[in-house]
Amino acid sequence: MNKPYFLYSGIKELAKIVTGQENIYLGIRPYGFHAGNMSTLVVYPYLLCQETKKQGTIPQFSFFIFLNDWEQDGLAGPDVKKFPFNIHPQRTTFQYLPSSEDPSKSMADYWSPKIIRKISKVQEKFSQIKIKGIRNSEMKENLIMKKHLLTTINHPELVARVLQEHANREILDEPIVYALAVCPTCKKVKGVTNITNEDNITHICTSCSKVTKGNYEDFDYWFYHKPLALPRLEIFDIDICITGMDHYKEGDYVVRQKLIDIYKSKAKYPLTLYAPTILGENGKVMGKSKENAVNIEFEKLVNIIKKNSNSSKIQIN
Repeated sequence: MNKPYFLYSGIKELAKIVTGQENIYLGIRPYGFHAGNMSTLVVYPYLLCQETKKQGTIPQFSFFIFLNDWEQDGLAGPDVKKFPFNIHPQRTTFQYLPSSEDPSKSMADYWSPKIIRKISKVQEKFSQIKIKGIRNSEMKENLIMKKHLLTTINHPELVARVLQEHANREILDEPIVYALAVCPTCKKVKGVTNITNEDNITHICTSCSKVTKGNYEDFDYWFYHKPLALPRLEIFDIDICITGMDHYKEGDYVVRQKLIDIYKSKAKYPLTLYAPTILGENGKVMGKSKENAVNIEFEKLVNIIKKNSNSSKIQIN
Protein backbone atom coordinates (compact mmCIF):
# COMPACT_ATOMS: atom_id res chain seq x y z
CA MET A 1 0.00 0.00 0.00
CA ASN A 2 1.19 3.53 -0.71
CA LYS A 3 0.89 6.25 1.91
CA PRO A 4 -1.76 8.97 2.18
CA TYR A 5 -0.90 12.66 1.72
CA PHE A 6 -2.32 15.23 4.10
CA LEU A 7 -3.10 18.92 3.80
CA TYR A 8 -0.72 21.50 2.33
CA SER A 9 2.39 19.52 3.24
CA GLY A 10 0.89 16.63 1.28
CA ILE A 11 0.40 18.89 -1.75
CA LYS A 12 4.09 19.85 -1.62
CA GLU A 13 5.14 16.20 -1.33
CA LEU A 14 3.00 15.18 -4.30
CA ALA A 15 4.25 18.09 -6.40
CA LYS A 16 7.78 16.67 -6.14
CA ILE A 17 6.87 13.27 -7.59
CA VAL A 18 4.14 13.89 -10.19
CA THR A 19 4.76 14.02 -13.92
CA GLY A 20 2.08 16.67 -14.39
CA GLN A 21 -0.01 14.39 -16.60
CA GLU A 22 -1.78 12.25 -14.00
CA ASN A 23 -5.48 11.44 -14.05
CA ILE A 24 -7.07 12.93 -10.93
CA TYR A 25 -10.33 11.86 -9.29
CA LEU A 26 -12.72 14.39 -7.74
CA GLY A 27 -16.15 13.31 -6.54
CA ILE A 28 -19.25 15.22 -5.49
CA ARG A 29 -22.96 14.63 -5.19
CA PRO A 30 -24.86 17.12 -7.39
CA TYR A 31 -26.57 18.86 -4.50
CA GLY A 32 -25.27 22.38 -4.03
CA PHE A 33 -21.78 23.84 -4.00
CA HIS A 34 -20.34 25.62 -0.96
CA ALA A 35 -17.00 26.44 0.65
CA GLY A 36 -16.56 22.86 1.85
CA ASN A 37 -16.89 21.54 -1.71
CA MET A 38 -14.74 24.34 -3.09
CA SER A 39 -11.90 23.51 -0.70
CA THR A 40 -11.53 19.97 -2.07
CA LEU A 41 -12.65 20.40 -5.67
CA VAL A 42 -11.23 23.81 -6.59
CA VAL A 43 -8.68 25.12 -4.08
CA TYR A 44 -6.71 21.89 -3.60
CA PRO A 45 -6.48 21.15 -7.35
CA TYR A 46 -5.37 24.76 -7.86
CA LEU A 47 -2.72 24.52 -5.14
CA LEU A 48 -1.46 21.20 -6.52
CA CYS A 49 -1.06 22.80 -9.94
CA GLN A 50 0.66 25.80 -8.37
CA GLU A 51 3.14 23.71 -6.37
CA THR A 52 3.77 21.43 -9.38
CA LYS A 53 4.67 24.44 -11.47
CA LYS A 54 7.06 25.63 -8.74
CA GLN A 55 8.88 22.32 -9.13
CA GLY A 56 9.45 23.08 -12.80
CA THR A 57 6.78 20.67 -14.07
CA ILE A 58 3.99 21.92 -16.34
CA PRO A 59 0.57 20.99 -14.91
CA GLN A 60 -1.27 19.06 -17.59
CA PHE A 61 -3.42 16.99 -15.28
CA SER A 62 -6.75 15.52 -16.35
CA PHE A 63 -9.35 16.18 -13.64
CA PHE A 64 -12.34 13.83 -13.73
CA ILE A 65 -15.32 15.28 -11.84
CA PHE A 66 -17.54 12.36 -10.88
CA LEU A 67 -21.06 13.68 -10.30
CA ASN A 68 -22.76 11.07 -8.16
CA ASP A 69 -26.31 11.17 -9.48
CA TRP A 70 -26.71 7.59 -8.22
CA GLU A 71 -26.28 8.73 -4.62
CA GLN A 72 -29.26 8.52 -2.28
CA ASP A 73 -31.17 11.66 -1.31
CA GLY A 74 -30.83 10.59 2.33
CA LEU A 75 -29.99 7.57 4.43
CA ALA A 76 -32.39 5.31 6.30
CA GLY A 77 -31.66 2.32 8.47
CA PRO A 78 -31.81 1.01 12.05
CA ASP A 79 -29.60 3.87 13.29
CA VAL A 80 -27.60 5.68 10.61
CA LYS A 81 -25.21 7.26 13.12
CA LYS A 82 -24.51 4.17 15.21
CA PHE A 83 -24.62 1.74 12.26
CA PRO A 84 -23.61 3.86 9.22
CA PHE A 85 -23.07 0.78 7.04
CA ASN A 86 -26.50 -0.76 7.65
CA ILE A 87 -28.26 1.74 5.44
CA HIS A 88 -30.49 2.16 2.42
CA PRO A 89 -31.89 5.21 0.59
CA GLN A 90 -34.70 7.22 2.19
CA ARG A 91 -36.52 7.74 -1.08
CA THR A 92 -34.64 8.03 -4.37
CA THR A 93 -31.41 9.20 -6.01
CA PHE A 94 -30.28 12.63 -7.17
CA GLN A 95 -30.93 11.44 -10.71
CA TYR A 96 -34.65 11.57 -9.92
CA LEU A 97 -34.97 13.92 -6.95
CA PRO A 98 -36.60 17.21 -8.10
CA SER A 99 -34.48 20.29 -7.53
CA SER A 100 -35.82 22.63 -4.87
CA GLU A 101 -34.41 25.53 -6.92
CA ASP A 102 -36.11 24.44 -10.16
CA PRO A 103 -38.65 21.59 -9.74
CA SER A 104 -38.76 21.07 -13.50
CA LYS A 105 -35.24 19.65 -13.26
CA SER A 106 -33.68 16.93 -11.15
CA MET A 107 -31.00 17.81 -8.63
CA ALA A 108 -28.42 16.28 -10.97
CA ASP A 109 -29.62 18.26 -14.00
CA TYR A 110 -29.75 21.52 -12.06
CA TRP A 111 -26.46 21.32 -10.17
CA SER A 112 -24.09 19.43 -12.49
CA PRO A 113 -23.37 22.27 -14.95
CA LYS A 114 -23.05 24.76 -12.10
CA ILE A 115 -20.50 22.56 -10.33
CA ILE A 116 -18.43 22.10 -13.49
CA ARG A 117 -18.38 25.87 -14.06
CA LYS A 118 -17.10 26.41 -10.51
CA ILE A 119 -14.33 23.84 -10.89
CA SER A 120 -13.34 25.32 -14.26
CA LYS A 121 -11.85 28.17 -12.23
CA VAL A 122 -8.70 26.03 -12.02
CA GLN A 123 -8.49 25.85 -15.81
CA GLU A 124 -8.57 29.66 -15.99
CA LYS A 125 -5.36 29.66 -13.95
CA PHE A 126 -3.69 26.66 -15.62
CA SER A 127 -4.84 26.44 -19.22
CA GLN A 128 -3.17 23.13 -20.07
CA ILE A 129 -5.14 21.02 -17.60
CA LYS A 130 -8.26 19.16 -18.67
CA ILE A 131 -11.57 19.02 -16.79
CA LYS A 132 -14.27 16.49 -17.59
CA GLY A 133 -17.56 16.05 -15.74
CA ILE A 134 -19.01 12.53 -15.68
CA ARG A 135 -22.25 11.28 -14.17
CA ASN A 136 -22.49 7.73 -12.91
CA SER A 137 -25.62 7.24 -14.99
CA GLU A 138 -23.55 7.95 -18.13
CA MET A 139 -21.28 5.03 -17.21
CA LYS A 140 -24.08 2.50 -16.70
CA GLU A 141 -23.44 0.48 -19.86
CA ASN A 142 -19.68 0.40 -19.46
CA LEU A 143 -18.83 -3.27 -18.89
CA ILE A 144 -16.57 -2.50 -15.92
CA MET A 145 -19.32 -0.54 -14.18
CA LYS A 146 -21.80 -3.30 -14.97
CA LYS A 147 -19.50 -5.96 -13.53
CA HIS A 148 -18.90 -4.10 -10.26
CA LEU A 149 -22.54 -3.14 -9.84
CA LEU A 150 -23.88 -6.66 -10.41
CA THR A 151 -21.25 -8.07 -8.07
CA THR A 152 -22.34 -5.62 -5.37
CA ILE A 153 -26.01 -6.51 -5.77
CA ASN A 154 -25.23 -10.25 -5.67
CA HIS A 155 -22.59 -10.13 -2.92
CA PRO A 156 -23.09 -7.20 -0.54
CA GLU A 157 -21.33 -9.27 2.12
CA LEU A 158 -18.02 -8.54 0.33
CA VAL A 159 -18.40 -4.84 1.11
CA ALA A 160 -19.71 -5.47 4.62
CA ARG A 161 -16.74 -7.68 5.44
CA VAL A 162 -14.21 -5.04 4.39
CA LEU A 163 -16.06 -2.32 6.27
CA GLN A 164 -16.33 -4.45 9.38
CA GLU A 165 -12.62 -5.24 9.37
CA HIS A 166 -11.20 -1.87 8.40
CA ALA A 167 -13.70 0.91 9.16
CA ASN A 168 -13.80 0.24 12.93
CA ARG A 169 -17.59 0.51 13.09
CA GLU A 170 -20.10 -2.04 14.27
CA ILE A 171 -22.18 -3.63 11.51
CA LEU A 172 -25.46 -5.47 12.06
CA ASP A 173 -26.29 -8.68 10.22
CA GLU A 174 -29.00 -6.82 8.29
CA PRO A 175 -29.78 -4.85 6.29
CA ILE A 176 -26.65 -5.46 4.23
CA VAL A 177 -27.23 -3.82 0.84
CA TYR A 178 -24.97 -1.51 -1.17
CA ALA A 179 -26.73 -1.39 -4.55
CA LEU A 180 -30.35 -1.54 -5.69
CA ALA A 181 -32.35 -0.89 -8.84
CA VAL A 182 -34.53 2.21 -9.07
CA CYS A 183 -38.17 1.27 -9.56
CA PRO A 184 -39.03 2.25 -13.17
CA THR A 185 -42.63 3.02 -12.11
CA CYS A 186 -42.33 5.23 -9.02
CA LYS A 187 -38.58 6.08 -9.21
CA LYS A 188 -38.09 5.08 -5.57
CA VAL A 189 -35.22 2.96 -4.30
CA LYS A 190 -37.14 0.63 -2.04
CA GLY A 191 -37.42 -3.13 -1.89
CA VAL A 192 -35.37 -6.02 -3.22
CA THR A 193 -33.32 -6.43 -6.39
CA ASN A 194 -32.51 -9.98 -7.51
CA ILE A 195 -30.32 -11.08 -10.40
CA THR A 196 -30.78 -14.29 -12.39
CA ASN A 197 -29.03 -15.62 -15.50
CA GLU A 198 -26.10 -13.22 -15.18
CA ASP A 199 -27.87 -9.91 -15.85
CA ASN A 200 -31.64 -10.52 -15.80
CA ILE A 201 -33.11 -8.45 -12.99
CA THR A 202 -36.26 -8.68 -10.94
CA HIS A 203 -37.01 -5.68 -8.75
CA ILE A 204 -39.75 -5.84 -6.12
CA CYS A 205 -40.64 -2.32 -5.06
CA THR A 206 -42.03 -1.92 -1.55
CA SER A 207 -43.04 1.66 -2.28
CA CYS A 208 -45.54 1.08 -5.11
CA SER A 209 -45.68 -2.77 -4.92
CA LYS A 210 -44.67 -3.07 -8.58
CA VAL A 211 -42.67 -6.14 -9.63
CA THR A 212 -40.47 -5.29 -12.63
CA LYS A 213 -38.44 -7.73 -14.69
CA GLY A 214 -35.86 -6.76 -17.27
CA ASN A 215 -32.25 -6.71 -18.31
CA TYR A 216 -29.53 -4.77 -16.49
CA GLU A 217 -29.80 -1.95 -19.05
CA ASP A 218 -33.53 -1.48 -18.34
CA PHE A 219 -32.92 -0.05 -14.86
CA ASP A 220 -31.16 2.83 -13.20
CA TYR A 221 -29.46 2.28 -9.87
CA TRP A 222 -28.47 3.37 -6.43
CA PHE A 223 -24.82 2.42 -5.82
CA TYR A 224 -23.19 3.13 -2.45
CA HIS A 225 -20.21 5.45 -2.86
CA LYS A 226 -17.56 3.16 -1.35
CA PRO A 227 -17.79 0.26 -3.84
CA LEU A 228 -18.85 2.72 -6.57
CA ALA A 229 -15.36 4.27 -6.46
CA LEU A 230 -13.79 1.11 -7.90
CA PRO A 231 -15.22 1.13 -11.45
CA ARG A 232 -14.54 4.87 -11.73
CA LEU A 233 -10.91 4.32 -10.71
CA GLU A 234 -10.49 1.48 -13.19
CA ILE A 235 -12.34 2.93 -16.19
CA PHE A 236 -10.47 6.24 -16.09
CA ASP A 237 -7.09 4.86 -14.99
CA ILE A 238 -6.97 7.19 -11.99
CA ASP A 239 -3.58 8.02 -10.47
CA ILE A 240 -4.54 10.49 -7.73
CA CYS A 241 -7.65 11.10 -5.63
CA ILE A 242 -8.34 14.38 -3.85
CA THR A 243 -10.92 14.06 -1.11
CA GLY A 244 -11.88 15.36 2.33
CA MET A 245 -10.26 14.50 5.64
CA ASP A 246 -13.62 13.21 6.92
CA HIS A 247 -13.30 10.28 4.50
CA TYR A 248 -9.90 9.38 5.91
CA LYS A 249 -11.34 9.33 9.40
CA GLU A 250 -14.02 6.90 8.18
CA GLY A 251 -11.26 4.50 7.12
CA ASP A 252 -11.75 5.06 3.40
CA TYR A 253 -8.03 4.98 2.59
CA VAL A 254 -7.58 1.35 3.63
CA VAL A 255 -11.15 0.33 2.76
CA ARG A 256 -10.71 1.44 -0.85
CA GLN A 257 -7.56 -0.60 -1.33
CA LYS A 258 -9.08 -3.67 0.32
CA LEU A 259 -12.14 -3.36 -1.93
CA ILE A 260 -9.88 -3.21 -4.99
CA ASP A 261 -8.36 -6.48 -3.83
CA ILE A 262 -11.59 -8.29 -2.95
CA TYR A 263 -13.31 -7.28 -6.23
CA LYS A 264 -10.19 -8.29 -8.17
CA SER A 265 -10.38 -4.87 -9.80
CA LYS A 266 -7.70 -3.75 -12.22
CA ALA A 267 -7.72 -0.25 -10.70
CA LYS A 268 -4.47 1.15 -9.31
CA TYR A 269 -4.11 1.96 -5.66
CA PRO A 270 -4.43 5.72 -6.16
CA LEU A 271 -2.25 8.25 -4.41
CA THR A 272 -4.68 10.09 -2.14
CA LEU A 273 -4.52 13.70 -1.00
CA TYR A 274 -6.72 14.76 1.90
CA ALA A 275 -8.06 18.30 2.14
CA PRO A 276 -9.22 19.88 5.42
CA THR A 277 -12.75 19.59 6.73
CA ILE A 278 -14.49 22.95 6.44
CA LEU A 279 -16.72 23.94 9.34
CA GLY A 280 -19.50 26.49 9.12
CA GLU A 281 -20.08 29.41 11.45
CA ASN A 282 -21.82 27.06 13.90
CA GLY A 283 -18.68 24.94 14.19
CA LYS A 284 -20.26 21.92 12.45
CA VAL A 285 -19.20 20.24 9.22
CA MET A 286 -20.41 22.30 6.29
CA GLY A 287 -23.13 20.85 4.11
CA LYS A 288 -26.27 21.89 2.28
CA SER A 289 -28.22 19.00 3.76
CA LYS A 290 -27.08 20.18 7.20
CA GLU A 291 -28.40 23.70 6.41
CA ASN A 292 -24.88 24.87 7.10
CA ALA A 293 -23.59 25.99 3.69
CA VAL A 294 -21.57 29.16 3.12
CA ASN A 295 -20.29 30.57 -0.18
CA ILE A 296 -16.88 32.25 -0.27
CA GLU A 297 -14.97 33.85 -3.13
CA PHE A 298 -12.21 31.66 -4.55
CA GLU A 299 -9.30 33.97 -3.70
CA LYS A 300 -10.52 34.47 -0.15
CA LEU A 301 -10.85 30.74 0.44
CA VAL A 302 -7.36 30.12 -0.98
CA ASN A 303 -5.96 32.62 1.53
CA ILE A 304 -7.89 31.05 4.42
CA ILE A 305 -6.61 27.58 3.55
CA LYS A 306 -3.02 28.77 3.12
CA LYS A 307 -3.20 30.58 6.47
CA ASN A 308 -4.41 27.35 8.11
CA SER A 309 -2.22 25.07 6.00
CA ASN A 310 -1.58 22.48 8.73
CA SER A 311 -5.13 22.40 10.14
CA SER A 312 -7.29 19.35 9.46
CA LYS A 313 -10.38 21.42 10.36
CA ILE A 314 -10.93 25.03 9.35
CA GLN A 315 -13.82 27.06 10.67
CA ILE A 316 -15.30 29.76 8.47
CA ASN A 317 -16.24 32.85 10.49
